[in-house]
Amino acid sequence: MSKVAIVGLGLMGGSLGLAIKRFCSDTSVVGVDREPVVLEEAKRRGAIDWGTLDLQKGTEKAELIFIATPIHEVFEILRKLPKVILPNALVTDLGSTKAEVCKMASKFLPKNFVGGHPMTGSELQGMKGSDPFLFENAIYLLTPLKPKDKKVSVLSSFLERLGAHVITVSPELHDQVAAYVSHLPQLLAVALTQLICEKSKRQPLYRELAAGGFRDMTRIASSPYEIWHDILQSNAPKIRESLDRLIDLLRKLKNRIPRGSVKSLWKTAANFRHHLPIQRKGFIKPLHRIVITVKDEKGALAKITNAIATANINICDIELLKVREGFGGTFQLYFAHSEEATYAVQIMSKIGFESRIID
Repeated sequence: MSKVAIVGLGLMGGSLGLAIKRFCSDTSVVGVDREPVVLEEAKRRGAIDWGTLDLQKGTEKAELIFIATPIHEVFEILRKLPKVILPNALVTDLGSTKAEVCKMASKFLPKNFVGGHPMTGSELQGMKGSDPFLFENAIYLLTPLKPKDKKVSVLSSFLERLGAHVITVSPELHDQVAAYVSHLPQLLAVALTQLICEKSKRQPLYRELAAGGFRDMTRIASSPYEIWHDILQSNAPKIRESLDRLIDLLRKLKNRIPRGSVKSLWKTAANFRHHLPIQRKGFIKPLHRIVITVKDEKGALAKITNAIATANINICDIELLKVREGFGGTFQLYFAHSEEATYAVQIMSKIGFESRIID
């Protein structure tokens, strides 16, 4: 792709531009947005080569067009694009629901469109929160209008250069699964946070103790409503279905508590979560991790990374788990192969760091 257009330079569109310029440096990127200040920020950060407020000017010569706007704006843009784009241009979106979008696209761009949804995000918002590595190891779902669409392989190859793992599904299956694994958790986080908010009005201790697991579980309650309004509207039937199933399960738990018969449900849930691929942070290609205990000393982390680099081992990811100033902390390092993780533990032992492999 020699020229790509990104319509909408928020968190997703901005991250997409940064990723393209970093990993596909030979590709020219034009940004289209309604706000001049956003275009200026995108240009300053190197996410786009140039920007415009004009949809036609920005997309007319692009070979690949990403629509990274809220869903209601995706509908508007799909209506306008047929009159301005190249006949063979590939058009995709980044929306969180797919059935209605693909239905609209089949009407206006039946030969050009492939639906898309990157399963990634951030608590940060807008162009300022954009990250060139946002798509690294992220599952990127594609929903073609027709099975065995040749455009899918073209788009997949491009997205894989950005670090994404591509899976192809039907728009209907996408929305069904997303309702349960994405939209339902969002509503659950909002409901739990609202519950403690109400309780804390009379007893501040609820708020003071709402840390740890509660904070982790409700992190996504901070997501902007402006984005979620369109998602909830466009996938309402399947979201309502998922809520009904959850309510039924909560009732079952409620009735079992007095009888002390929650154990089987508890064990099933624990076992299922233990085998979720995200636990090993590699999704389609699981990574292998080691845990290292590090003293609070200058250059300690550099010593670790230099020793591993000298051994010609690539660290895929680093994560800080716990830290206490003046004492030290615990890091997780991720590797592509189990042999590399084993070798890294041996190296850590030689340079005086306690470490272990985590399955």
